[in-house]
Amino acid sequence: MLVALSGGADSVCLIRMLLELRDKLKIQVLAAHYNHCLRGADSNRDEAFVRAFCSQWDVPLAVGWGDVTQAASDTRQGIEETARQLRYAFLQETADQLGANKIATGHNADDNAETVLLHLIRGAGLRGLSGIPPRRGAIIRPLLSVQRQEIEAYLAELDQPYGEDATNQDVHYRRNALRHEVLPLLKDKNPNLAGTLLRQSELLRQDSRFLDELATETFARLRRGAEEMVLPIQDLLDLDPAISSRVIALAIQAADGEAEQVHIRQVLGLIEGSHPSAQISVGGGVIVRRVYDQLMIVRDHGQSAPFTPSVLPPSGRIFLPGAEIWVSCGENSEKIHETIHTFLFKSDAICGKITVRPRRVGDSIRIFGGNGTKTIKKLMIAHKIPAHQRDQWPILADEAGVIAVPGIGIDQRVAPKPGDKTLQITVGKAGL
Repeated sequence: MLVALSGGADSVCLIRMLLELRDKLKIQVLAAHYNHCLRGADSNRDEAFVRAFCSQWDVPLAVGWGDVTQAASDTRQGIEETARQLRYAFLQETADQLGANKIATGHNADDNAETVLLHLIRGAGLRGLSGIPPRRGAIIRPLLSVQRQEIEAYLAELDQPYGEDATNQDVHYRRNALRHEVLPLLKDKNPNLAGTLLRQSELLRQDSRFLDELATETFARLRRGAEEMVLPIQDLLDLDPAISSRVIALAIQAADGEAEQVHIRQVLGLIEGSHPSAQISVGGGVIVRRVYDQLMIVRDHGQSAPFTPSVLPPSGRIFLPGAEIWVSCGENSEKIHETIHTFLFKSDAICGKITVRPRRVGDSIRIFGGNGTKTIKKLMIAHKIPAHQRDQWPILADEAGVIAVPGIGIDQRVAPKPGDKTLQITVGKAGL
């Protein structure tokens, strides 16, 4: 059992209790202390206290240090959140190195009450109002049902000293203001407020677990694709918002993104809106795109630049790395046939050289068998070609203009008739 030992009352109480129970529980008690280097001499004094305590009680101790201020500046996060991330990373790394099965922290019932109220003030959903979970993976919180006054009474009974963090009295910090100014007023109305909120937290966690399980099953059923994850928009709209929001969060997390509530609300706005081609960036380098009736969740690899145009040889095959496609060209004497990616052109109707290039402003084509001349942009929208793919979509053009667009059709000017000498051009994806 690795105890996160800060030197404060909570963690000292925790380790004294575990030391008292270690024979009965058949556990080995280890300790880890993380010096955040935020309070100068006070931080070093806490570390010295922890070292002396562990030496007195013969507890193996691991100590870590971190420049929280610099890390917060690098990641553009708050000091408190950065400190928490560095501390838990150190605890997990230490547990792995020492072979500890569990990491025990000293969070108590009052900590949970403060956390619930903080989330309430900031605005939170069910998970935030559920407070601090008693366990999360390898992390356990044995004192979560114990109130702070009980902890202090226990230490006084043992005549056990502990460290006092002077910054805990600074009401400029929101949590401290709640602790010293708000909670005493609420406890006047309900002396057992911490216990009441603890019971509420457990009830809300039960509800949250049920909804999370239902969302996990739904996500597994709706998910399509791997590298580019796809969810059907209508299926999402058919879900209760309590489930659809969780499914979206799971999809973002599956792409290694950060599913903050603000991002989930933005994605819900995306699928409920009328714009068929829109996207937002969420935390962790993930993009969520609406592509007509589908929602795509992909890693953000930066804006794709249009590929470099290439002139086709009279015969043979070329590869366009920017677009990740290949194009083959050659004479064809077989019966006229074509697909959406293979075209037969009337050889005599081709003007000069044929180029494979990205679309240009004003490009238009008169589709064979269609109704009049239309711009490439309108045709791409009509054929539901995703907006983020349009600049990478290959256009076949000769010196007189566009002659074909894969997936859309061939220009009437170069369409062959039976008996015409034809040129066959095939466009395919890389690897096929």
